[in-house]
Amino acid sequence: MAVRVRILASDQPLLEGEADFLTFRGADGDLGVLPQHAPLLTWLKPGEVMVRQGEGERYVFLEGGFLEVLPNLVTVVAERGLLSTAIGLEAAEEDLRGSQERATRDPESPAAAHLLEVAQARVAAAQLQRRRERD
Repeated sequence: MAVRVRILASDQPLLEGEADFLTFRGADGDLGVLPQHAPLLTWLKPGEVMVRQGEGERYVFLEGGFLEVLPNLVTVVAERGLLSTAIGLEAAEEDLRGSQERATRDPESPAAAHLLEVAQARVAAAQLQRRRERD
């Protein structure tokens, strides 16, 4: 049995299909979802979503968003996201350096803190993707 999955960013659908298992970075920690999961609505922290179908796995990086789980449907709505295979490690590291500088200049800024969190998560996702490609 599988659950239908829709991962949408404001400008495009990122992934649609079925999954046997999914993982997310939820508001209160990591979250796993199986078919027939109890209904749930939560916000997501920046990070990767893993979508497993059979033996295959796909990864999507989200800058945050909202997750709605119903027994037969999982929907994610995010402002921005991309397939993890599209993240360039060098560009992600450069964004991280810029975010660190901004957070240092304005340590009380919630926007700077959020950009830093997103940049750190993007670098981590890019590093994981590189490892997956090598294995």
